[in-house]
Amino acid sequence: MSRAQVPLRGISAGATHQGNVRQINEDAYLDRPDIGLWAVADGMGGHDAGDLASRLVVHALETAPQHKFLGRAVASLRACLGAANRRLHAEAQSRGVSLIGSTLVALLARQGHCVSLWVGDSRIYRLRNGILHRISHDHSHVQTLVDQGLLASDAAEEHPAANVVTRAMGTEEIPEIDARICEIKNGDRFLLCTDGLTKELPEDDCAELLTRMTVKAAPQALIDETRKRGARDNVTAVVVDFLPSETTP
Repeated sequence: MSRAQVPLRGISAGATHQGNVRQINEDAYLDRPDIGLWAVADGMGGHDAGDLASRLVVHALETAPQHKFLGRAVASLRACLGAANRRLHAEAQSRGVSLIGSTLVALLARQGHCVSLWVGDSRIYRLRNGILHRISHDHSHVQTLVDQGLLASDAAEEHPAANVVTRAMGTEEIPEIDARICEIKNGDRFLLCTDGLTKELPEDDCAELLTRMTVKAAPQALIDETRKRGARDNVTAVVVDFLPSETTP
């Protein structure tokens, strides 16, 4: 077997913090290299509703039936997320509130390929050969303005509507979740994070930190740097490296 054909495994770490301003952490994350699944979620709804939403969405992913093949595994995740979405609607109705929801970004790996799933403005990036590439595309009001050429991308984070998402779990009867498949290469590093990180750290700074930190240290380093710059929101990061199975982390 050639080096290129050696099976790759995910080595990962995650961290979360309520930030410097918020009193409650409404983020949640999933770090399950044993089943090839990682996720971050950013809850909406205020007080205990937001953190309930993010935990419910992450739990739905973690408890989804496992499948060896990528297509069936993705279908299983989508089915469980549909059930979670219905629970969010029922919970909002029982509490008499208009919305209990959550953004979500997830990474599923099987046999040399991975699928990124996302809804909302939490993001997933891939660092390959020193170049950071954003895989997800924000479902947000400001991203729509950028796509339409009405707003410069470097002005998006400071726009008054920067926190307005156009899609999320719990907002529609059937969640509209985007997906993208890609081949995994030896040495690929993925970052999953909530917008509390990306609103404070430019992508160039994220790339610099990801390039020089170990996988175990990177999530906390990203959070520490975010807190130095204000951390106006909850902040969560999960970092995943793909290395040959015989590699010692």
